[in-house]
Amino acid sequence: MRHPPKSSRSYSDDPFLGEQADFAEATLPQSLSPLPDGEGAETQPDFLAFELPDPPPAAVAADAMSDVASVGVLHQALLAQWPQPVMALLIDRSPRLLFWNRAAEQALGYQSADLLSSPVGLTLLCPDPDYLSRKLEELAPLGTQCRDFEWTFTCRNGQKRRFSWTSIPLPPASSGERIFWLTGADVSRRLATEQVLRGRDRLLRSVFRHLPDMVYLKDGQGRWLLTNPASLAVLGLTEKDAIGKTNLDLSNLGLPMAESLRLSALNEEATWQSGRVSHVQEVAVDLHGAQRSFDVVRVPTFGANDERLHMLVIRRDVTDQRTAATKLELAGRVLDQSSDGILISDAQHEVMMANVAFCEITGYRSDELVGHQVTLLADGQHDAQFQAHIWSEVHEQGRWTGEVWNRRKNGEVFPQRLTLSALRHRASGEITHYVAAISDLSSSKAAEEKIAYLSTQDIVTGLPNRTQVALHAQAALERARANTDGLALLVVDIDNFKTLNDSLGHAAGDFLLREVGQRLSQFAGGQAVVGRLSGDEFVLLQSGIKGTADAAHLAQATMDAVAQPVTFGGLPVNVSISIGVAMYPSDGDSFDTLFGRADAAMYAAKREGRAAYQFATASMNEAALERLQLEASLRLAIEREALRLEYQPLIELATGRMVGVEALCRWDDPERGAIPPGVFIPLAEDSGLIESLGRWVLLTATQQLQRWHEAGHGDLMLAVNLSARQFQRGVVLEQVEEALMVSGVNPARLELELTESVLLHDGEAVMNTLRQLKALGVALSIDDFGTGYSSFAYLRRFKFDKIKIDQSFVRDVIDDPEDAAIVRGIISLALSLGLHVLAEGVETESIAQRLRHLKCTYAQGYHFARPLRPEVLAERFLNPPPASA
Repeated sequence: MRHPPKSSRSYSDDPFLGEQADFAEATLPQSLSPLPDGEGAETQPDFLAFELPDPPPAAVAADAMSDVASVGVLHQALLAQWPQPVMALLIDRSPRLLFWNRAAEQALGYQSADLLSSPVGLTLLCPDPDYLSRKLEELAPLGTQCRDFEWTFTCRNGQKRRFSWTSIPLPPASSGERIFWLTGADVSRRLATEQVLRGRDRLLRSVFRHLPDMVYLKDGQGRWLLTNPASLAVLGLTEKDAIGKTNLDLSNLGLPMAESLRLSALNEEATWQSGRVSHVQEVAVDLHGAQRSFDVVRVPTFGANDERLHMLVIRRDVTDQRTAATKLELAGRVLDQSSDGILISDAQHEVMMANVAFCEITGYRSDELVGHQVTLLADGQHDAQFQAHIWSEVHEQGRWTGEVWNRRKNGEVFPQRLTLSALRHRASGEITHYVAAISDLSSSKAAEEKIAYLSTQDIVTGLPNRTQVALHAQAALERARANTDGLALLVVDIDNFKTLNDSLGHAAGDFLLREVGQRLSQFAGGQAVVGRLSGDEFVLLQSGIKGTADAAHLAQATMDAVAQPVTFGGLPVNVSISIGVAMYPSDGDSFDTLFGRADAAMYAAKREGRAAYQFATASMNEAALERLQLEASLRLAIEREALRLEYQPLIELATGRMVGVEALCRWDDPERGAIPPGVFIPLAEDSGLIESLGRWVLLTATQQLQRWHEAGHGDLMLAVNLSARQFQRGVVLEQVEEALMVSGVNPARLELELTESVLLHDGEAVMNTLRQLKALGVALSIDDFGTGYSSFAYLRRFKFDKIKIDQSFVRDVIDDPEDAAIVRGIISLALSLGLHVLAEGVETESIAQRLRHLKCTYAQGYHFARPLRPEVLAERFLNPPPASA
């Protein structure tokens, strides 16, 4: 015979979480009644036909045998092998277990011997006495009617397992004791699942209840099954009023939202008909009669046979959002209609929006601005300190307003009025956005400039008027005062202007005024101040005037620049002007004073016959005249080669031998006598005659040197001074090449002396010229070294041949420790750089001896010889008379 299969699962496997044998189809025994004698073979159920062994001794306690004896041996054997837990429980004053089958042992881990042999075996399964008493009290009245009685037992390993127990209808005990035969099913997993479901249900209901939106669930007939407080509050109902009702039922209650409920019912039916989720906008009246807007989502669910099951409805009140959206749209339209440019950025200065006006003003498209950093100020127009001040003001005060420069997309810089504001979060106070409003001031600025121009400029000529000239003059005087500089103010008047204006008409007069004003402006340049004062009177203010000679040159040049014929209708008209000159500081230190004196001088020039200039004082006129006459004489002397050269010996200190000469220019004027070089050399530089003078000196000196070389003195050196003005005019290289070619002198025997000031003018151009001179083979030396200009940088950049120490240091080298230190330092520097050193102004033997001690190479001065004419120098140094016996 086949025996029922035993569970293949042992207790060592997880009895709670692991898989159990599938007993879902197992059935409880049919109700059993005592069998009549002799009828068992015919009436017993099929399962009694199994050949079963005797029940194991441990399944029934020894002292309980009599208690369960009323149950047949076959029944006990069957129950012992039953695939589900079976227990027999005696309920009396001392409740205890009488039977515990194999499946129970496997399910809870306790062997029958552990539970049946001990009077407290039941407490092993239920350690909590209160819980045990309560469950026994619940079980006792059920008797054989017990079904699905749930009881939680404690397993041997301490795990809790819940069983659903059902009575097995067996014959009562012969002793009359109340014995409950129960078979159980492990429902622990189901319980856990139910707990999870109940937790989810509670969570769902909690979420449902706290949702701010209106949410409700309906059945297939539209009856309300579940809703949240938000829905009830809007409808003015209680949960009791709503549950089980349809929208039509609720609309009949006279609610303010009755009409919207009926409309909602129609929309729900449309959703059922479509079979899909719907999303619509609906309008309803609230409890206060105000119209509200709702965003409504309806989600239908259907059964397997397409029957209607549920509908989830979610209604969101979007009235405030719509109002805000409407306001935002209106604000956007207002911004777009605004004539001011508006730009909005986030807290990181990234542009979020720019209106039409901003794009029109700046020339940028909106998509070129959005997402990029804010640019409200033109590059290079405002320094970093000013920009930092703006943002600091915005952060501290919340707003900054002012006029600044911005740059359009095409690169044009334009003036704008900027208002920059910071928007803060209402709760935290943190800055969330920046708003910039700009107004293009180009037109208004142009109008302002036009007005300012008309108020400060002369309408006819476009030159500054008297007011503006006075302002410019005051600024020029302040600069001249600060720089200890000279300044000349010229009052210019057109000769015979009234006659021309009356005869040819005002149009011709205005034309002449404009022409004269233009000529004065072009002549004076951008650094001077030129203006029209009144009538035919102009003013010219020129800085940098050193003395009366400069002023006289300026006045004469001004007359020459203006005195060109003007054509009126094909008729040329000669123009002449009279000029009055006043000098700062000698004639005054204010514009009014200088103008008054220059104006008086101008009228004096007119009285003298016009087409002339006059100084404000007689002494100035005399000085200017003397200067002009001297310049004219110098020009004539150069042209006639009436100048001469003297030569001063250059002595080698170690041997006392003359190794060279320095050419020095001298001028003997027939009327004035000898003119000192300190007078005519600066005059030549100021008047531009230095170019021709320097050329004459180079040609004359090199030709003399060649004659000495041909006479047998081929080692003799020649030193020639070069002026800074020669370098500025760019004629040095050309003149040196010409002198070498004409004379035929070996370039190595020619030494060119440069003052330190030469190196300070257009340094790179000078350095380029020096390199070209070096390429010719001539020697270069720095004259008057240490007299106020620093040329140490050039000593590093360029290889000079010699340094000449200025005589102001050499003269007191013995008596003045500071001069001695300077001389010693210069000599040390030169020797360390591999340069020769020559000391100027050596007048005594003691000075010469000190220089020898300091290792100075060469010297020149009155101690050795004064500058000499060439024939005298040759007689004394080149062809000395023989020594007397």
